Amino acid sequence: RTRPGLRLLVVEDHESTLQVLSRLLTRAGHSVVAASNLSEALVAAGKGEFDLVISDLGLPDGTGNELMEILRARHTLRGIALSGYGMEEDIARSRQAGFSTHLTKPIDFPQLQRALREVTDGDLV
Repeated sequence: RTRPGLRLLVVEDHESTLQVLSRLLTRAGHSVVAASNLSEALVAAGKGEFDLVISDLGLPDGTGNELMEILRARHTLRGIALSGYGMEEDIARSRQAGFSTHLTKPIDFPQLQRALREVTDGDLV
């Protein structure tokens, strides 16, 4: 019994990390659109429908938190934050911006898959 994959917007300014994440998520059955900064992510979000955004918090032209606030307001999207910082205030800030969960880098793929399942209540993953 296969469930449909998620439509994911993955935002990460580190090119090799973005490629690896996109490849792994695609292999896991999801449809992935990759963006390397806030403005690319907003353009992509305007063009397509997504179930979820996975975003690094540190982007060259803004923050993942800013992105999430905009996407939530416009598209009622859920999100997973990726960050090198995992202090309580960092996590609180990302939750306040609208991220459902906050993963601290380096992340491993099983951890990301668990987060996807939790955020979508196991609906689609």
